[in-house]
Amino acid sequence: MIRSWWIHSCAFLLTQGAHGVVTISGAVNNTAPSGQPYFANIGTVNGSSGVYLGDRWVVSAAHVAGSLPATATFAGTTYATESGSFYRINNPTGSGLSTLTDIVVFRLGTDPGLPSLSLASGTPTVGNHVTMIGNGRIQSATPTYWQVTTNPGPADDTWTELTPPDPNINAAGYTTASSREIRWAQNEISSINNTVSYGSGDVRAFTTTFNSGALSQEGQAVVGDSGGAVLFHDGANWVLSGMMVAVGTFENQPGGGTTAVLGNATYIADLTYYRNGILAAIPEPSQSALLGSGILALLSLRRRSTALHPRQNP
Repeated sequence: MIRSWWIHSCAFLLTQGAHGVVTISGAVNNTAPSGQPYFANIGTVNGSSGVYLGDRWVVSAAHVAGSLPATATFAGTTYATESGSFYRINNPTGSGLSTLTDIVVFRLGTDPGLPSLSLASGTPTVGNHVTMIGNGRIQSATPTYWQVTTNPGPADDTWTELTPPDPNINAAGYTTASSREIRWAQNEISSINNTVSYGSGDVRAFTTTFNSGALSQEGQAVVGDSGGAVLFHDGANWVLSGMMVAVGTFENQPGGGTTAVLGNATYIADLTYYRNGILAAIPEPSQSALLGSGILALLSLRRRSTALHPRQNP
């Protein structure tokens, strides 16, 4: 089955450091993709990821930033945070979700000289293509293959590593090393209006699925990508639609959230759902830079099918 993991480099989750979003192509992708002006707006916060919004404001995950982040690094420069500027975003009243979310904003002590990034104003939809950028663990140079044996009990599935062309192979993916680097990948929104709960507050989220034979730079988040950006091009501009917060893995998946296996999911906080809360936490004149140019253009794109068909929770 699929379960949710934190993708911050917590000590209980892994013992190594964390490199960027895993790609199906194995490409490095550590420089800005063509036409993407905001690659430098994604930096590191406490070793994981954060997104520079503008006017010194940063958004990240609460389980990454803690309650008082000390430093954040953008474009190779480390910045102290402004005292008293840490704001935890709440879920809307009456939503049925926990009061606090896993989303925080805080302000840098000095201006990094980066452009402002607009928050998307329209809800993303299934089929939209997005660009994912984060500071997760770096993938191995070659794929790993397994035979997964499904057993009836909880947490009883077994994984046996095999070498192609062994006919028993029924799962494939990438393990990761210990270094970190900001990298990008692409994917397609596979579901919306999910709720993710894992100890840091409920989050309204959408998901992507790691598929074979889909986009050439198809990607999956791994440990360290929490707080990273999910960007959408609305036909005119790149806007910030979401923030990576968790991953869905299979039962007993080797490495858990440090490994990207075909069929895994990336859970992404829907920042359009929290747009009003974020803007309320950020006073004028900072708000004007984040309002964007209008409603997101919703693209009708054909759904893909996954190469592997694991059991998943509803």
